[in-house]
Amino acid sequence: MANIVFPITKIDIGRFSVVVDLTLYAKETIIASLYKYTDRFYIHQKSSGNTVNVIFESKGGSEVSEEVVKNFCNELIDQQVRYNINLQFGHIRDLIVEEAFKPIAI
Repeated sequence: MANIVFPITKIDIGRFSVVVDLTLYAKETIIASLYKYTDRFYIHQKSSGNTVNVIFESKGGSEVSEEVVKNFCNELIDQQVRYNINLQFGHIRDLIVEEAFKPIAI
């Protein structure tokens, strides 16, 4: 069985880094995923070519661990699927909302 390599790096105590590939994830997806962690961690981003380096830093009593960053990676997948579905079928949702709020003729 091959070893799975995660692009996660422990920088120092209370700080982890993960590199996100922009050819796989939209910037909107990254922001949506990161937003879910801003209440517990300080988050820094730095773009470089087709990647974004995201750094999680401890905030208050919340400790950053490799597990937190792995959960972020799973959140990225979830948000990217939502983003893709919206691109593909968002117009259908808009039509349904438009129809639902159409004035009723009496």
